[in-house]
Amino acid sequence: MKNLTYIQGSLILAVTNFITGTLAFGFRIYFSRHIGPEGMGVFQLVLPLYMLLITLVSGGITTALSKIIAEFKVKNNLPAVGKAIRTSFVMIGLWSLSLCIIILFNVEFIASVILKDSRTTLSIVLLTPSVFFISMSAILRGYFFGIQQIKYPAAIDVVEKMVRLGGLILITRVMLPYGIAATCAGAIFAITVGELMSTLLLSLVYHLKKPNTFMKESSESGRSIIHRIIGLAIPLSLGGALSTIMDMISAVLVPAQLRMAGYDATTALSLYGEITGMVMPLIIYPGIIIFSLTITLVPAITRSHVSGNTSALNKKCHDSLTIAWAVGLFATVLCISFPRELCSIIFKCPQAGNLLFWTGLGCSFHYLHVTQFAILNGLGLQRKVLANVLLDILINVGCIYLLIPVPWIGIYGYVIGFFLSGVFISIRNIKILKKQKYIKIHYYQVLLKPLIPFICMLVVVRLINAGLINIGFTYNMIFSGVMGIIAFCISLLISGVFTWKQIKNTLSFSK
Repeated sequence: MKNLTYIQGSLILAVTNFITGTLAFGFRIYFSRHIGPEGMGVFQLVLPLYMLLITLVSGGITTALSKIIAEFKVKNNLPAVGKAIRTSFVMIGLWSLSLCIIILFNVEFIASVILKDSRTTLSIVLLTPSVFFISMSAILRGYFFGIQQIKYPAAIDVVEKMVRLGGLILITRVMLPYGIAATCAGAIFAITVGELMSTLLLSLVYHLKKPNTFMKESSESGRSIIHRIIGLAIPLSLGGALSTIMDMISAVLVPAQLRMAGYDATTALSLYGEITGMVMPLIIYPGIIIFSLTITLVPAITRSHVSGNTSALNKKCHDSLTIAWAVGLFATVLCISFPRELCSIIFKCPQAGNLLFWTGLGCSFHYLHVTQFAILNGLGLQRKVLANVLLDILINVGCIYLLIPVPWIGIYGYVIGFFLSGVFISIRNIKILKKQKYIKIHYYQVLLKPLIPFICMLVVVRLINAGLINIGFTYNMIFSGVMGIIAFCISLLISGVFTWKQIKNTLSFSK
C-alpha cells in the first residue's frame, strides 16, 4: 500500500470512528432507555470529570507528539522519534499516576462538593485507573498519527469499542436492579477495562513494528524534547481542560439555573440529560468525519509548513475547511428536517425534538471552527487556539448563567450559547488565518459554494417528506432522507464543491 494522504488517513479513521461511534451511540440509546433521563443526568455528571481527566493527562499529548514526530520524520531523524516516545512515557506516566492518587484521596469531596451528587462516588473511584491507561495510549497514538500509520490505532479502537460495548450492556443489565448509582458505576468500570485493553494492544503493536533505529543515540537532548512537548502540549491541554471544565460547570450550573426558572429538581436534571445526553450526541455524530480529519490534519499541516510547501499547505487548508463546512450543512439538514422523529425513534424522547431542531442550526459552525483549530495547531499557533477556546467558554457560560433562568427561555439558553459561540469563534479564526501571509484561502469557494447542495438537499427532503406524510407512507423519514442525501451528493459535484478527480484520488489506496 502506498503512503496515505491525510485525507485518506482521515477516511480510514472516519470509517473506524463511524463503527465505534455507532457502537457508543448504540450503548447510549440502550442506556438512556433503561436508566431514564434522571439516570442519564447522573451519568452526565461523571462524564465531564472523566473528560477533564483525559484532557489533563493526554489532551495535548497526542497532537503535540504527532506534530513533533512529523517534523522529525521530515528531517529523517528516527532516533529522535524514539527518544521522544521514551521521554514521553516517563514524563506523562509520572504525571498521570500522581493525578490518580490525588483523585482517590479526594473522591468524596469531588462527588459531594464539586459534582453535588454523592451517587457519583463509586463511579469516580472506578474511572480513576483509566487515567493512567489513557495517558499511555495517547503517547502511542501520537506516534502512529505522526508517522501516518493510521491503520493500527484505528483497528485497535474498533476491537476495543466492540468489547467495551458488550461489557457495558452486560454490566448495565446486571446492575440495573441495584439503582442508578450502581448502574452508572458499572458502566464506568467497563470503560476503564476497555482503556486497559486498548493500551495493551497499542503497546504490543508498537514494540513489534518500531524500527531498530529508534534505539540509536539521538543528537536531540531529552531536555529539549521535554521543552518542546510541554510547549506544545500545555496550550492544547489547557484548551481541552477549559472546555471540559465548562462541561463540568454546565453539569452543575444548568440544573441550578433551570430551578431558578421554576423547574423542580427532577425536571431540571432530566432537561440537562436531554440536551447533553441525547441532543448533543446527535449533533456530534455526523462530526465523526470532521474529528477524524482534524487528527490527521495537524501533522499534515506541520509537514507542509516545516518544508515550506505553501502550495500544498493552502490546498490542505482549503480542502479541509470545505469538507468541514459541507458536512456541517449536511448535518443541519438532517437535524432540522427530522428532529422529533430522530429523538423519538432513537431515544424514545420526542419532546427533545425541539431542542435538536434549534441546536442543529449551529452544526456547521461547530464543525468549521474545530477544523480551523486543527489548522492553527499545525501552524504552531496554539496560543491563538487557547484564547479562542476561552472566549468560546465565556460565551457559553454567559448564556447559561444569564438566559436559562429566564422562564420563557429556559434550557434554550444552552442552545443559544452553542450557536453564538460557533459563529463568533469561526469568524475570529478566519481573521487569524488571514493575518498569516502564507495562507491564502478562497472563502467564497469554501463557504458559499456548499450552500447550493445544502439548499438542494433541504428542498428535496422537505418536499418528498411532506408528500409521503400526506399519503400515510410509514417510512417517510428513511425514503426522503435517502433521496436528500443523493441530491446533496449530486449537487456537490455539479456545483464544483468537489470533483470526480478528487474523489477518485482519495479512494485510490493502491500504488
